[in-house]
Amino acid sequence: MSRKKKVDSKHLFHAICNLNVIPVFSKPVDDAIMVSQMLFGETCHIVEKKNKHWFKIQTTTCNIIGWVRSIQIQLTDENTYTKLSTNPAIALEICHPLFNDDISKSIVIGSSLPCYDGISCQMPEAKYIYNGQAALYDGLETSQEILIKIARRYLYSPELPGGRSPFGIDSGAFIQHVFRFFGIILPRFPNEQYLYGEIVDFTDLAVEGDLAFCADTENQINHVGIVIGDKKVLHVHGCVRIDKIDHHGFYNYDLQKYTHKLRIIKRLL
Repeated sequence: MSRKKKVDSKHLFHAICNLNVIPVFSKPVDDAIMVSQMLFGETCHIVEKKNKHWFKIQTTTCNIIGWVRSIQIQLTDENTYTKLSTNPAIALEICHPLFNDDISKSIVIGSSLPCYDGISCQMPEAKYIYNGQAALYDGLETSQEILIKIARRYLYSPELPGGRSPFGIDSGAFIQHVFRFFGIILPRFPNEQYLYGEIVDFTDLAVEGDLAFCADTENQINHVGIVIGDKKVLHVHGCVRIDKIDHHGFYNYDLQKYTHKLRIIKRLL
C-alpha cells in the first residue's frame, strides 16, 4: 500500500505532478484512504496502469507507493524525468503564484522547482517564473533559529492524515518538509524518522531543532514534534500547534492533559 520495497525504475514510465497538490490513495477508487500527497513539481515512477483512469505510482520524494488519477499527473520520458527530478529547489512561500505568458498556478510551501535558476523553473511543457523565496537542493544554511522560523510557517495548518501541504498535513510530513529545506532528507513517517540522529538522554538537555518522538499504547513510534525551546514543542495535533514538553510527553494547555507519550528525543543538527 504505502511503503514497499523500491522497484526497478528502468522498466517503468515516469510522471510529474503539474497541479498544486494531488492525493495518493491506497486503492484505485475515489473513497480509498489517502496515504500521502504529491506537490507541484514532484516526480514519480508509474508501477502499474490499472486502466486509463488510475496509475499505481512510487513517488520520488517520499518513496510512497499508491494510486493517483491519471488526469492529475503528466507523463514524461526517462530523460525528462531524470532532468526534472535531479536537485530541484524547494518553494518556501506558504502559497505563491508561478506563471508564464499563458498560465498562472498557485503552489504551496514544499513544492519542487525543477531546474530552478533563481528566476524560473522548467516543467515538461514550459518554463514558469517563480519570484518567491526558495531553498536550493543542498539546503539553507543550517541554523536552529532559521529552522524554527521555517517550521513556524506551518502554524495552525490543519491536521490531515496523509497530508503534505499547509492546508492539511500530518506529523511525519511536517518534519520531513522542515528538514528537507536544510538538505536533510528524512523518510515520510515518524516510525522511520526516529532511526536518524543521536539520542538526547534527558528532556532538560533538548535544544531547538531536536525531534521528540512519541509512542502509542503498544510503545510503537507514531508521532513526532520539533523542540522549539523553553520546554515547548511544535507538532501536529488537530493543527500545527505549540504545546509543553516534559519527560511524560506533550501537554496540551487547551485540553489540560497530556495528548502524547514521549518515547525518545533525537538530534539531527
